[in-house]
Amino acid sequence: MYQYDFGQSNYAPSGYAPYGYGQFGASYQLDYPSDISDVPFRQQDLGIEWHEQEGPWSGVWRRRGNSNIFDARWTMPGAPAITAVLTIYIFGNFVFVLRQNSSDGNDCAYTGILSRDGRTVSGTYRCIRGGGTWTATIIRRERIDLGRVWYEQEGGWNGVWRRRGNTNIFDARWTMPGAPDITAVLTINLFGNNVQVLRRNSSDGNDCDYTGTIAGDGRTVTGTYTCTQGGGSWRATITF
Repeated sequence: MYQYDFGQSNYAPSGYAPYGYGQFGASYQLDYPSDISDVPFRQQDLGIEWHEQEGPWSGVWRRRGNSNIFDARWTMPGAPAITAVLTIYIFGNFVFVLRQNSSDGNDCAYTGILSRDGRTVSGTYRCIRGGGTWTATIIRRERIDLGRVWYEQEGGWNGVWRRRGNTNIFDARWTMPGAPDITAVLTINLFGNNVQVLRRNSSDGNDCDYTGTIAGDGRTVTGTYTCTQGGGSWRATITF
């Protein structure tokens, strides 16, 4: 149990009476709500990444595998980043987030309501010091696979990356007018909306590492790459 003194606030989620919070006199208990045993726990709806906003802070919460534990990082221009470990529960349309091990020492409890489409959450939070309102968008990239063919461009080169079966290995070929074709074997990894491409066995001897970000449509990628010799920017379209 994590008990912190908030004075005589007797805090509870605004407008959410059905769930009670453990309160001990002048102390507020940072723990999950009581009286929820009859409400289904929807762990499968947690997604793999939450993009959160609280005041001027922007947070990215990344899920650990299939657990309900998330590694969170908040940034704000001109301020040091804050990290913490989150435990997230969804009961019906009610969301509870327990923030612990905060790098700034300011642990918190978040409560919110999940939208009907299951993609956004809004609510309030209370910390050892302060509190306020928060919103988040749930990212479910696990439903987007690697596709079958990626059509890529880097500089004057056009690449076609073809997937081997259902693996994350791709056979790639780049062409440019007036130049010999280049071939390589790629390993593509997705981490939320982040992409990592490892280019190996390049026929020109120039192996590379690509990083990028998948757009909201789940089909386009942009980023940068570095090679044994040189580097630059790249973009790709994923086809299914």
